[in-house]
Amino acid sequence: MTDERRIVAWGDELIKLHDGFRRDLAELRSSRAGAVDLRTHCLTFCDALHAHHEGEDNALFPHLGSEHPELAETLARLRSEHQVVARLMERIRQLLDHDGTAIGEELDRLATELEAHLDYEEKQLVPILNKMLTLPEEV
Repeated sequence: MTDERRIVAWGDELIKLHDGFRRDLAELRSSRAGAVDLRTHCLTFCDALHAHHEGEDNALFPHLGSEHPELAETLARLRSEHQVVARLMERIRQLLDHDGTAIGEELDRLATELEAHLDYEEKQLVPILNKMLTLPEEV
């Protein structure tokens, strides 16, 4: 008999990662830092979020889809939401490259979309992830 105890609760780890994104975005939105600091922090945040979503789209979601075909609609919705978030982050990058006006409005839009996305993803995937014993190395 093999010992198949779960060492990591992957869903709980996802929540911790998402909470970090929530915290960082909240700090950006309330930041009174100068334009250079805001630009640096925004770009760092956008890069990290993009890398996270890319990992989900390219490794986690295909793995979950093959293991749990019943998640097909959920995963399609999550991928679509990733595209919406990516467009908002691109808009933020464009504003940062120019005069930065309306950056607060775009950060608010991003927060609204991202919060809804993270909440939905956690509701749908955390229970499944917490039951999994392994994940692909790419995740």
